[in-house]
Amino acid sequence: MDECSFSYYHAVFLYFLTMTASHETFLKNLNPNLPEDDYLYHLGIGKGMKGLCETFGNVVHVAMMGSGPRAFRFAEELARGTGGKPVSMSSEPNQDFDLMSALNEEFQAVETGQKDLPDSMTDVQNWFAREADLPETIGKTERFWMFKVDTPAGGVISVNHHMGMPTHAILLHEVTKLLHHAGADRVERPFEYSRLGTSGGLGIEGGDIVVANRGLEASGKPRYRIHVLGEEVELPTEFDPELAERIFDCRDAVEATVVRGDTVSCDDFYTEQARLDGAFCMVAGEAEKIKFLKKLHANGARNMEMEASAFAAFCKHMGIPAACVGVALLNRLNGDQVKASGEQLAKYSDGPQQLLIEYIKRQACARNN
Repeated sequence: MDECSFSYYHAVFLYFLTMTASHETFLKNLNPNLPEDDYLYHLGIGKGMKGLCETFGNVVHVAMMGSGPRAFRFAEELARGTGGKPVSMSSEPNQDFDLMSALNEEFQAVETGQKDLPDSMTDVQNWFAREADLPETIGKTERFWMFKVDTPAGGVISVNHHMGMPTHAILLHEVTKLLHHAGADRVERPFEYSRLGTSGGLGIEGGDIVVANRGLEASGKPRYRIHVLGEEVELPTEFDPELAERIFDCRDAVEATVVRGDTVSCDDFYTEQARLDGAFCMVAGEAEKIKFLKKLHANGARNMEMEASAFAAFCKHMGIPAACVGVALLNRLNGDQVKASGEQLAKYSDGPQQLLIEYIKRQACARNN
C-alpha cells in the first residue's frame, strides 16, 4: 500500500472513529435526557445529519452577535484577517457550475410554486457566496444566520441571536447541543463563546469598548433569574476572567478605548433602561434617570444592553469559558438618542469584531508555537 493510500484509509478510519466513539465532555450539567434523534429546530440541523462531525467537530470558538448581516461581516473579516476558509455544510461546488442556469431553474421553481421566495433568495445568496468564496449560511435562516470559518486556530462559528435574552437563550441551547453532538466538547480542547454587540455607555463615550466582568440584571445585582416548574431559580453571572483578560490584552490592535467593567442587561430597550423617549415613560424625569444610571456606574457598570446576564449565567452553568464585548453607541449620562452618523456607527460596531479577530489570530500563534 503506497503512502497516499495509507493516508486515505487512515483519514477514513479517523472519521468513523469520530462518528462512533464516545468522548469525555468538558461541559457541566449536560442534559442526560438528550434524544438520540435530537433535532435543533431553530438551526434546522439534526444530530444525525451527514457531515455534522466533519463540519463542527473542530470548533474552538463561537462568536455571537445581534444581527445576521453583522454575523456575515464578522465571518468575512475573520476569513480575511486570519487567512481562514469559509466552510459550507453542503457538498463541494462543481467547478463547472453554471450560475445563470441555476438561477433560471430556481426562478422557474418559484413561478411553478415548487419553492417559496424566501428560500430561493437564500439559495441565490449562497450561490453568489460560493462563487466569490464568501461565508455561506449553514442550516435554516429564518431564525438565525450561522456561518463557519476554519482558521489556523481552529473552527470558528459566527452566528446572530437577535435582540434580547429569550432568543439568545434558544441559540445558546441549540449551538451547545450542536457542538456536543459533533464531538467538539472535548476535555483536551474546550471551545469558547463570545458575544459581540452594541450598548449604551455608562460614563464612557461612543466607540468605547467594554470587556465585561459580570452580567447584571436591571436592578444592578449580579444574577439571572429564571423559573423552573414555576419556582424561581437564581444563577450567578460571572464571565470567565482569564478569557476576558486575554481579549482585553489585544486592545492595542484596535483604534478605540477598551475598558473592563460590568454590563447591565435589561428585558426592554426603553422602560427597563430608564429611557425617557419610549412610547410611554414610567420615570419621573431626567434627574431620576441620571441618579439611577450614576448608581449603576458607581457600582462598576460601564454599559447597558439586553443579553449579558443570561449569556453569562448559561455559560457559567455549563462550564463554557465566555466573554462579552460591547461597544457603546453613546454615553447614556448625556442623553437617550443615538445621534452618531451611519459611518460612525459602522466604525463603532467594527471595534469588538476587530478585537476578537486579533484574539483569534494570537490564539493561532500560541497553538503553533
